[in-house]
Amino acid sequence: MHTRLLRVLVLLLTFFLASCNLSGERREQVLPTATGATSPRPVVTIVAPVNNSETVVNQPLAISANAVDTVGITQIQVLANGRIVHSIRSEQPTGSPTMTLSYNYTPLEAGTLNINVIAYRSSVTSDPVTVTVNVRAAQAQVTVTSIPAPNVPIINPNDPTCRALANTGINLRQGPGTNYPRISGIAAGTQIPITGRIADNSWWQVRVGVNIGWVIDDFVTIYGICTAIPVVQPPPPPTNTPLPATNTPFVFPPTFTPIVVVPPTPATVDLELVRISGSANLTVGSSGSVASTYEVLVRNNGGAAVARFNSAIIILPTNQTVPLSPVENLRPNDIISLTGSVTFPGVGSYILRAVADSDNQVAESNEANNDDIFQVNVTSP
Repeated sequence: MHTRLLRVLVLLLTFFLASCNLSGERREQVLPTATGATSPRPVVTIVAPVNNSETVVNQPLAISANAVDTVGITQIQVLANGRIVHSIRSEQPTGSPTMTLSYNYTPLEAGTLNINVIAYRSSVTSDPVTVTVNVRAAQAQVTVTSIPAPNVPIINPNDPTCRALANTGINLRQGPGTNYPRISGIAAGTQIPITGRIADNSWWQVRVGVNIGWVIDDFVTIYGICTAIPVVQPPPPPTNTPLPATNTPFVFPPTFTPIVVVPPTPATVDLELVRISGSANLTVGSSGSVASTYEVLVRNNGGAAVARFNSAIIILPTNQTVPLSPVENLRPNDIISLTGSVTFPGVGSYILRAVADSDNQVAESNEANNDDIFQVNVTSP
């Protein structure tokens, strides 16, 4: 009897221990893999002028555009018939989610004017947005009644008041420098009277409401007669309170003279894409496509030779890349001409973006002048 009871107890204990091991077994948890989505390209909207509108030679034409991006807009460019006429950059190094551009362009000759606006997220470009404006030689030739676009500033070129037009959203600061504290923001398209300047006109003192502050010249357009605007002594720059010293300086013995070795300053490299040029108007052949050769000029503005770098032509909006011949040992102040054959697949408006050091092989002192843009219109026979 006791033996049978003992066997039953052993069986129950074995079952209990097995259950504990099963319930305590660690199972690997499979986590979903985050795939992530590629950030879309920046998006540009031209508010003004309206497509197929009209203007007159030597009269300012208001150009207004908005750009948005999920990461940040770093630059907006305005092109007139394929040539860059205006460019603004974000005050934030990483870009701004939204940027607004206001700019007055004055056409100097009659004919068809194609206006392109392109936004950049570093090297990522938006699709080029184009509007066509018919430029007339005289006001009597204008046949289309223009309707002013909303929220677009109207500039009177005959107003002698010295004033600034904010091309994009900018900061009003306490002094002429980004190291001065920010007073407030100024919206794009705002016209502000100028009360002073520094000697090189790189910063302007302005009045915004009851506030007197400073704006940088890079992000404004100046109108009116400004010769009488005085040079203003700026406020002293802000200073940082130094932290108290916590270490005891080492005192050299009287007989020991320290030798300070100053390392030589390395020469900098700066590649500039001077221009891209070629045929701006082409006609497709029997195959439905057309090819043409374009010249790209690259200069070394730095103080050291560039051992090797690649360049390319990017076709927008197809994003096809045409590699150019590699460059070897481009010395300071030297300029080199590169050519590339570009094939356009059909009728349409294209933007050719030429890029020096397209593979980022060179560490440069200035990375902002490595590209240029050229517009090409392809038509049918």
